[in-house]
Amino acid sequence: MNLQLALKFFTLRIVTHFLAKKIKPLRSNVGFSKARTIGVLYSYGSPEKHEILQRFIRNLKNLDKQIGVLCYTVAKDRIHQSSNLLYSFDHEALTSFGKVHSDRIYKFIDTPFDYLFHIDLDSNPILDFMIAKSNAKCRIGYFDTARKNLFEVMVKVNRVDTIEDIKRLTDQILHYTECMES
Repeated sequence: MNLQLALKFFTLRIVTHFLAKKIKPLRSNVGFSKARTIGVLYSYGSPEKHEILQRFIRNLKNLDKQIGVLCYTVAKDRIHQSSNLLYSFDHEALTSFGKVHSDRIYKFIDTPFDYLFHIDLDSNPILDFMIAKSNAKCRIGYFDTARKNLFEVMVKVNRVDTIEDIKRLTDQILHYTECMES
């Protein structure tokens, strides 16, 4: 990671920390059966992870949910033939202080999703900023005590193998979300 990107990540972590404490949008749980819109936010990682996420998104669509998807990538991720990243963005889409340069990202953040699923095992300052800024009614992600003010629901999986961990995370998120009713 170059120095400029490291500085951007550091600044975004600070901005996100204060944003998560300051902004308290109305959050609620509409119950999964009544939910109509779901946002899925993740970082690319690998073709295998991307395929798991595509399957997860198809399963949500089969449940008659409208899905909004954003995928954070870096330049090396876009070379994979199987990636098909039509809804991707990179660190250039935001400034160090969180100003959004992409209509797609602005619309995603502004959309009042019934649920926002963050499907990653590690923190990413850009995605954390988007989660903090999101108008989603209920934000769900991987359990991390340092990020507890970003999510209404956190899911923990035992970490063994990254690809299997992501599959278990998607399964658990869907399971616990389906159990939630208002």
